[in-house]
Amino acid sequence: MSSISTKDNAALPTPNEEIDPTQPTQMRARYEQERKKRLRDDGNAQFIEVAKSAQYERFADDPWADPAAVQPLQAKFPDERSEMLIIGAGWGGIQNAVRMVEAGIPVEGIRIIDPAGGFGGTWYWNRYPGLMCDIESYTYLPYLEETGYVPKHRYSQGEEIREYANLVAQKWGLIDCAVFQTQAQKIVWDDDAKEWSVNLIQRRKGQSPTTLQIRSKFVTIAAGVLNWPKLPSIPGILDYQGDMFHSARWAYNVTGGSPKDPVLAKLKNKRVAIIGTGATAVQIVPQVAKWCKHLYVIQRTPASVDVRDQRETDDEWFHQAVARSKGWQRERMRNFHQHFTLGEVPAVNLVNDGWTRAPGLVGLTGYTEGPKLPEEIPAYRARLIEIDIPHQNRIHTRVDEEVKDPATAEKLKPWYPVWCKRPLFHDDYLKSFNQDNVTLVDTDGKGVNRMTAASLVIGDKTYQADVVIFATGFLAPAAGTPAEKASMSVIGLNGVSMSEEWPRFGPTTLHGIIDAKFPNLFLSGPLQASTSGNYRFSLDEYAKHISYILAEAKRRANGAHFIVAPSTEAVEDWGKQVMIHSAPMGVALGCTPGYSNLEGDLDRIPPEQQMVLARSGLWGWGIEHWLGIIENWRADGDMKGIVVS
Repeated sequence: MSSISTKDNAALPTPNEEIDPTQPTQMRARYEQERKKRLRDDGNAQFIEVAKSAQYERFADDPWADPAAVQPLQAKFPDERSEMLIIGAGWGGIQNAVRMVEAGIPVEGIRIIDPAGGFGGTWYWNRYPGLMCDIESYTYLPYLEETGYVPKHRYSQGEEIREYANLVAQKWGLIDCAVFQTQAQKIVWDDDAKEWSVNLIQRRKGQSPTTLQIRSKFVTIAAGVLNWPKLPSIPGILDYQGDMFHSARWAYNVTGGSPKDPVLAKLKNKRVAIIGTGATAVQIVPQVAKWCKHLYVIQRTPASVDVRDQRETDDEWFHQAVARSKGWQRERMRNFHQHFTLGEVPAVNLVNDGWTRAPGLVGLTGYTEGPKLPEEIPAYRARLIEIDIPHQNRIHTRVDEEVKDPATAEKLKPWYPVWCKRPLFHDDYLKSFNQDNVTLVDTDGKGVNRMTAASLVIGDKTYQADVVIFATGFLAPAAGTPAEKASMSVIGLNGVSMSEEWPRFGPTTLHGIIDAKFPNLFLSGPLQASTSGNYRFSLDEYAKHISYILAEAKRRANGAHFIVAPSTEAVEDWGKQVMIHSAPMGVALGCTPGYSNLEGDLDRIPPEQQMVLARSGLWGWGIEHWLGIIENWRADGDMKGIVVS
């Protein structure tokens, strides 16, 4: 973790003193002061994972599922078998299935399971008013060249993305592959049969759960990284008697409206409290503020909100300026990635958004010229903070320009580097605080003290609320193994448990997508792989790599039943390569608590676990560098490091 020297301390401001925003030393000091306010001894344990608690499981209930549209479990597995079982029906699962079909894997042998009642993953669950993607639609929505689809806006709305996911599933024949409201509870490798034994449970709305044990030659875990909602562990939360729900299970029966018609008329005479000011709340606040009697926005950490510049897509412009030649979407994505650098950027910025105009985001995406050794991280972080200052000053200036009340504006200013939290973009969020019916309740990093039957207690004040909305996010992407992401148990060779093995020793994968101790099991990143700010793109690259390995192994087996897994030597070498290339991601240490550092828990990992952490990390030289390695590996054609037996 970076630190501030004694020499620096002489120039540091006190917590309430105005700082000089041009001075890196003072900025670092303010970041550290604000960070310390928010550090908690319980770290990531301050949150309740609702899907794993009987007391809170109602917060995870599916409000969207149509029981009539969900086929029974036994009907989808008539012989209690599948060739390929894909766990997850979000973009990761869809793209894995698409790439497998393109690679020649028969679609009839694929089954895609998901606890949801339909395709879409996070876009199935999240249907709150104002929902939009924060990556431009021309790069986010996959297969636009193949489908000929033209996104309606520069930033697609949630309903459009969910509907497009269904369009893609239809085009590639995946509709009949889906087994919804179904979850794998446990998968166990059967070394004698050379396949996976899978315990499934289906919870169809309004019916008793049904279970089934099936066999599958191959399994792909594509359960996503932002899928299990969490609640803050606030004393008295269950004592509250008003309406309350998590934003990922929006209750339109309480608010009025629908995902396609955000007229929240039922809120007209109600006092609403939104807990959280992250990516979700930034989009919800302007919508709820239009309708409710009064809105309290409960803030622990201010959001960093840049301009979105939303606009409708002009069809003629799209075909002339965007989709102008074969391969345009990959080239646009490559151009996007090439702006995450401290060096020279392309002459033309094709995407030209807030992501590509913030060079400090190399702290989130990785950088080839970043630190090579852990001891170089503090100096690198200090350099990034200095480079990021113009961006921070622009964000702060925007707050002053858009928020009329100076005291409120000051509380809305973020004090952390751009890479510490996912950057946000919105054209109306800040202006919402100019409305008479909107009150910012800044907790100075502390959060809500407790809840009563009708109110929230924050500090020495009580706020009466008729509706409480938890915009408090999901299980952190960095928390847990792929088994935890899918909320199941994974038992591999010699009875080894993934949930026990990975925390103790780290993954033993090749390229982040196949582990030596779990044969015929494919992983959809990101640990020991790389990632992009556009995670949907990353998922497709994992899927391409998985489908290549599976198809090539099948070709080599020439019709025989086979096992595919990396060799011990290959995974040891890859683990070392990940450690060597992971240092640039170390700037997350010392960040204000959030997803990137497990609410500060990463900063407290004991020295003996640091090697495991580095081995379990992300490829820190950026996704294009990682892609170059795996694309060259495929081009060589010899499947080096993969054993087919």
